[in-house]
Amino acid sequence: MAAPTSGDSVWNRLDVPWPACSYTVAVSAQHFAVKCLSSAMKKCHTVENILKTKAIVSEGKALHAILYNFRYQMGCQRPYRSLKQVQQCLKRLNLMNLKQSIEKLAELGSM
Repeated sequence: MAAPTSGDSVWNRLDVPWPACSYTVAVSAQHFAVKCLSSAMKKCHTVENILKTKAIVSEGKALHAILYNFRYQMGCQRPYRSLKQVQQCLKRLNLMNLKQSIEKLAELGSM
């Protein structure tokens, strides 16, 4: 982890490597999580459909274009920095590979 500079926000100082977000746990059939699996699967399908929409991709591209065009004029203003945080969150969402994780969970649930 790099040393935080004065320009780094508190939420942006920690970078968790990709393999750290994957973990497997064996659970008994009587566990509460297994009983709620059907509702979790419905939510997974909802999230998967949202992530597959072209609207998120097009909005991300539009956000990138806006930030690129106004980087010199608005670089120090609050709205610009807020939009940069949104762009950073979208980048992290893409790096998390939620689509593959949800698809794996859906495959496990259908067995």
